[in-house]
Amino acid sequence: MKSRSAAILVMGFALFAMVISACMPPAATAEELAAMEKTRKDSVRKANSRYCMKHLSFATEYYKNKSYEDALMNYHKLFDYECVDEEMAKNVYVYMGNCYRDLDQIDSALYYYNEGLNILPDNKYLWDSKLFAVNAQGDDEKTLVVKIAMFEQFPENLELGEEIAEYYLVEARYDEAVSLIDILMEKDPDNKNLTNMKREAVEGMGGNVLGFLAEEYNKNPDNIPNALEYARELRSANELQQAIAILESILAQNPDMTNVIKMLVEIYGEIGQTQNMISMLKKLIDANPDDVRYYYDMTDAYILDGQLKSAMYWANKAIALKNNAGQAYANRAAVYEAVARECAGSVPDFDDKLVFLMAYEDYKLAKSKGWGKVNNKIDFLKEARIPQSGDWFFNKDDYVKGGKATPRKDCYTWLERSVNAPKN
Repeated sequence: MKSRSAAILVMGFALFAMVISACMPPAATAEELAAMEKTRKDSVRKANSRYCMKHLSFATEYYKNKSYEDALMNYHKLFDYECVDEEMAKNVYVYMGNCYRDLDQIDSALYYYNEGLNILPDNKYLWDSKLFAVNAQGDDEKTLVVKIAMFEQFPENLELGEEIAEYYLVEARYDEAVSLIDILMEKDPDNKNLTNMKREAVEGMGGNVLGFLAEEYNKNPDNIPNALEYARELRSANELQQAIAILESILAQNPDMTNVIKMLVEIYGEIGQTQNMISMLKKLIDANPDDVRYYYDMTDAYILDGQLKSAMYWANKAIALKNNAGQAYANRAAVYEAVARECAGSVPDFDDKLVFLMAYEDYKLAKSKGWGKVNNKIDFLKEARIPQSGDWFFNKDDYVKGGKATPRKDCYTWLERSVNAPKN
């Protein structure tokens, strides 16, 4: 009997519990609790709106007047009255942090910057203010931590990413530098600074710089800065034909890149491909017809190629373009000197000496116009190549007409120039 009564009692309690639980509402979700809290705060804020506006106005005015302690007192009142919603937080946390920062209480400043960032993680002003405060502490490692966190929040800020990578390089943290630079280069593949930084990191790790540049070029041959750097490194490594191939590829796509043409001119000159050198110089002159430097280069190229009539043509064009430039006359003197060397035998005869004299006269004219790099030329020709008094004495009757002497050998007839004979 007792057992039956106990069973009935247990069943009664269970039934009662079931009835009670059925009447209780389900537990609120986190979202519902948040909404309820927001409703409560909105209600409190509304009730305290008069105090909120008053203390916000006071705080703003004190902040403008740099009365930071009074400003902070009013900012704290805003929290007492639960005034700070997300919109107000955009200013309150920044200005509170700035107040503490200007009072030289950096830890308190960072506390409010961090509190603000917990609410507004993408607020650029808060991040910049925090970074400024950390910089004031003079701790490079802490500054780096903040910059890394900022970059994670703003990955589009490539300038910030470069700052972090540069710090890694300075600290010889090359692996980290390379990892970050690779991320940055995906977003900005034509950034020459990034390429140089990665190269520095590769060098720091003892890696193969030429191999790195080759890899970068093969990944993206249209990246002009990378391709140029690769060509320069190939040139330094004396891989001149490969450098030429890279530069010509660049030029095929970008025919107006004068820096590429100049590099090709130099390399073609180094390996004696004067015809290609001349072809590139023509492009430079077409693009820059008033740049006399290319006329000088063209003169030199034709001298190297043995086309001395063409060399003289460009030397005279340079003088026509810059007739007051000493270098222009030195440039032409070099042609006369080359012509005389080509025609002269083992011992220069009087005809040869007359042409050397033409070179001598142009060198002296160059010097008179301020081109002082010809002194050695003048001295050498005067001592060993131009006609001396004895030469004039024995050849005067055959060569001098009307006070002028003209070379008679066939290889000089095209020069169309005479020199003044001495009067005695």
